[in-house]
Amino acid sequence: MEQNWQSNIINSGIMIMPQIKIAVTNQDIASCWEAMYLLRPMLKKQEFVEKIKEMQKEGYILVYILENDTTVAIAGYRFFTMLYCGKMLYIDDLSTLENYRKKGYASVLLNYLYEIAKQKNCNSVQLDSGHTRTNAHKLYYREDFIINAFHFNKQL
Repeated sequence: MEQNWQSNIINSGIMIMPQIKIAVTNQDIASCWEAMYLLRPMLKKQEFVEKIKEMQKEGYILVYILENDTTVAIAGYRFFTMLYCGKMLYIDDLSTLENYRKKGYASVLLNYLYEIAKQKNCNSVQLDSGHTRTNAHKLYYREDFIINAFHFNKQL
């Protein structure tokens, strides 16, 4: 299943309309490795495809943007319903290759996710972001995200 998205990227002075694809095959998933590894350096490449396939069984959806046969940006998401906010689209992962940052790919993916969330009758789109990821935070503020909680984690 492929989705054409109506948002333009300016690349080398040329307006392009990126195509967002859903990673289904092992090859699709493997193509997302480099962008995901920038965000999740603890991952092991040899385990990546199987880990994503296991997460897909739990409702995780991985989408990506190709440019010249290179996966330049990825987003991974799922749906939750929680008492405090109702149904949400939760963004697990959002990453763009370093050479392709500041060109609008993350915004294209976010706009795509907003539309998916509306189609699925979600009340919100939510994500967590590491406190040191200030460049990502600038994007989230521009996209009207707000900080409404601390996320606590206890390792077991």
